[in-house]
Amino acid sequence: MTDDIDRDELVQGLLYAHTRANLNTIEALHARVDVSVLLDLLVARGLVEPQEIEDKRRDVEKALREEFVAKGLAVAIAEQEVSKYEYIEPFDIDCDSRIELCKAACCSLTFALSKEDVEEGIVRWDLGRPYMNSTGSNGHCVHLDPTSKCCGVYEERPLTCRKYDCRNDERIWVDFDKRIPNPGLGELPGAQVPRDD
Repeated sequence: MTDDIDRDELVQGLLYAHTRANLNTIEALHARVDVSVLLDLLVARGLVEPQEIEDKRRDVEKALREEFVAKGLAVAIAEQEVSKYEYIEPFDIDCDSRIELCKAACCSLTFALSKEDVEEGIVRWDLGRPYMNSTGSNGHCVHLDPTSKCCGVYEERPLTCRKYDCRNDERIWVDFDKRIPNPGLGELPGAQVPRDD
């Protein structure tokens, strides 16, 4: 057997194990959310409106999802509505002219890879945090060339990278148009990419 075949089998086995574990985690998450919401509202008000439960549930679920991922209690797989190769980017940012200002800050953000990324086996993921993009000791994506600041897997980059728009991300720019980066860029490595939902 070659190393590629061994790795493919390992990835398939891990995908299965993590999918099963993730289903259990999701069920536990939903139960915890429901209990937390009901307790909060029952204690605070005595009576509850259905819309109040739904609104509160959404907020608590988001917070608990982030907590579960941070503690390694969940396997993160990004849901994607379209293949990354079919996605048409609606904007074009001239990264080459800004890279000296932003220091490729977007490449220090963490996010979940998609099943497409994992099965393709090109974009590396963090073994300690299943299916989260892999970052190096410098806090940047392992695929970022430290000298050129170019993406080493640009053609295969995840959908999250293709969809990400830094222009209104206050963590990166104080003012995008005036080319004023956030002075706190050094504190950014490891921050989560905002979710769409």
